[in-house]
Amino acid sequence: MKTTLKDWPKVFDRIKRARGLDESEKVLYARSLASTPTERCHLNEIYLRSLGLWGRSALKKFDSNLLPDQTLRLLKTKNKGK
Repeated sequence: MKTTLKDWPKVFDRIKRARGLDESEKVLYARSLASTPTERCHLNEIYLRSLGLWGRSALKKFDSNLLPDQTLRLLKTKNKGK
């Protein structure tokens, strides 16, 4: 089934009876299943920008030599101190 992001309601109808997920998780899952790789990449960029972890501002905020998993560990340790 070839789909695009605009077809996510069709995919949602197919998975809405799945157990173990609430409705919002099913919507997110349907959107990711329905989107093309380019659309999925765009959705991930939007999410990372909302967290302030994308673009030049992320390089200024964190050391640019860090690997992504090191950056996540850094964020977790900063949040524990709050």
